[in-house]
Amino acid sequence: MKKFVLALVLALSAPFLRAEEFSPDIFDDGGFLRLVRRDHPRLFLTREDIPRLREMAKTRYPAYFAKVKRSVDALPPDAPVEMVKSLYTELPDGTIRTKNPGEHGHKLFRYNGAYQANRAALVYLVTGDKKYLELAKRYLKLYSYVLQWTGETAKRWVDWDGVTRINALVAYDWIAADLTPEERRELLTPILEYLKKSAPGGVYKFRRTTGGIESGWYGELAMQWFAGLAAHGDGVDDAAAEKMLRTTAPMYRQMMDFRDRISGGSGLLVAPTGTYTFGPYPHASFFFLHTCRSALGLADAAMHWRHMCDFPRWFDWAKIRLIPETRRILSHGLGDAVHADNTVPVGEMYSHMMQNIHFYGGDPERSRASYALLSQLPESCRVMPEYFAFLPFVLFGFDPAKVPAEPVRAETGRYFHNAPFGLLIVRSGTGEGDTYAAFRFGSQNWRHQHYDELSFIIYKRGFLAIDSGSRTSTAHHFAYAPQTVAHNSLLIHMPEEPLPHFWKPWGFAKTNETIYAHGGQESAVKGRALALQSRPGLVYAAGDATKCYSDKKCRLAVRQWVWLEPDIFVIRDRVESVRPEQKKEFLLHFLNRPEKMPDGTWRADAGQGRLFARTLLPENASCATVGGEGREFFASGRNWPLPGGRNWEKNYGLAGKWRLEVAPGDTAAKTTFLHVLEAADTSTASMIPVQLERTGKADVVTLTDRKGNAWRLEFGRDADTLRVRRTATDGKVVYDEALPAAVEKLRP
Repeated sequence: MKKFVLALVLALSAPFLRAEEFSPDIFDDGGFLRLVRRDHPRLFLTREDIPRLREMAKTRYPAYFAKVKRSVDALPPDAPVEMVKSLYTELPDGTIRTKNPGEHGHKLFRYNGAYQANRAALVYLVTGDKKYLELAKRYLKLYSYVLQWTGETAKRWVDWDGVTRINALVAYDWIAADLTPEERRELLTPILEYLKKSAPGGVYKFRRTTGGIESGWYGELAMQWFAGLAAHGDGVDDAAAEKMLRTTAPMYRQMMDFRDRISGGSGLLVAPTGTYTFGPYPHASFFFLHTCRSALGLADAAMHWRHMCDFPRWFDWAKIRLIPETRRILSHGLGDAVHADNTVPVGEMYSHMMQNIHFYGGDPERSRASYALLSQLPESCRVMPEYFAFLPFVLFGFDPAKVPAEPVRAETGRYFHNAPFGLLIVRSGTGEGDTYAAFRFGSQNWRHQHYDELSFIIYKRGFLAIDSGSRTSTAHHFAYAPQTVAHNSLLIHMPEEPLPHFWKPWGFAKTNETIYAHGGQESAVKGRALALQSRPGLVYAAGDATKCYSDKKCRLAVRQWVWLEPDIFVIRDRVESVRPEQKKEFLLHFLNRPEKMPDGTWRADAGQGRLFARTLLPENASCATVGGEGREFFASGRNWPLPGGRNWEKNYGLAGKWRLEVAPGDTAAKTTFLHVLEAADTSTASMIPVQLERTGKADVVTLTDRKGNAWRLEFGRDADTLRVRRTATDGKVVYDEALPAAVEKLRP
């Protein structure tokens, strides 16, 4: 292997390594350094790629290239420093105060230098016109000033995600072959110096994103990979370049390995929270794969790291529906969501999908599924990258002509399941009137998650069973929203229980106030999946959250969650507290006040949807509603209001206002909760009939759904077992079996 690698480096135009010859160990032992190309370009592009780049601009994206070129032609040729003074104030002592405390430093300039230099470099490579080379140089010099001013004068980050620095480094790399040694030092040194100062332990002390291999992996450390590759062997600061590469290469390898593990073949990327996973998070994976190919010759690195291969499937299941006019999707509102309207911007998904096909399009089945998903994106969502204008021209493996002219549905499986996050998503279809639901069980990962093991969300023409609370700048952010009380889960109360830790919002003032937990969980990563099984018309999941609660109050917390397609949910909980007086509660959160009907069924509406809920066990249940003005987010002895005063709903419309608390009427250590929920539209007046039979060994639920199927669900009285019988409308038994206590493995 070492002999092969050495031979590879000796030839600038050597062939790329094949997948079977690739080992990620080279990123740990420094072996990759021998692979770095000696010539430029080597970021996203090689010298051999330039003819293809020109062909892409001419044949696949002529209109887009013309747009980019027009924007470059319209630039002031002298690359002026023009400040946007409406965004900041300069105090008498020289301090810069921005209206938005977290404002990116580069946004205080009309031209940040990086975007403009990058586009000019692209036009230069395509046209060969030297005036664009000179323009790229001048705007890179402007970017040097922007870096110096933001770091030294404004004392704030130039950007939180490294976008301007990637653009500047790519611009430098793409014109470096035509620069003198003096010009290379002049243009590259300021970027290298900024990265040294902004790195953890550097002289800059203002707040900045250092990055994390188990998060988005953007910011100061991640940028050193691109800087090191751009500067390697250029004689500008070779020692710093090598140090940056040696520092970050093992981190990138760990980041990619982690993403493979956390995806588990599902496509979920790092966190279920849509604003991250469909926004900036894919860049770290895709851009590393790009540079592995262009700078190191590792063309098949994508075949080793596969998490982005399944990414389209995660997108397909995460969306309830597309909202073309705003380039957003309606999502379930999982994790660290604001719950304003549960929509997520997906303006970057087109470019993410382009890259997915570029890297993994060699698999015909995956390629068809990815092109099919692209066909579902309306024209308003088929937009080129806003921040990386060069990107489409280096995606040689993607052909827009292959996107089907009419929307095509791709088969993506009976349900979505990601084991590391313990996330299950089901749906009756993909239409506006279908039912969508999510269930959390067996979570082993914390990223942007809450203490919400065993919780669920139900949507049908409106959010019917919700995650309540919101991500805010107030104490609500950590004292209510992430805590179990804000979710459709289970509580076990214990006096003066410490409040579980949750990260504090930026700028939050420290307080000495002691806040106790409101009966919730203390761990978000100790859930255990007991079962996941599917049969025609049914999905069954079971999770054990016992270790998520303090062992001082919980001996058992197990939920069995059954979805009977399309609209019925049967939920059985076995809970045992350490002491009999430790109160147990089943929670169900609503947007609006629930109403108790004469037969004891609870009903709550949201949008055009309606949720019915019937408590079958405990037989002597005590049901109470909590909510209304001043008590919407009541926990730990007080309400935790959202910003905005009495008008808080204007910005947090789906944060909820009411919850139903179901508790046993007597005092005992062991409690069994058994509920049946039905999702419907507001034209449905009453819930389907449901019967409970208690035998010596089982609790048996029988019902007939609205399609005429008869169901019998037999839950083991003192065991987490389930036997299901489904009888069709013609009286024939479709199946009658005990469902295995195992997690099935299904692939789309």
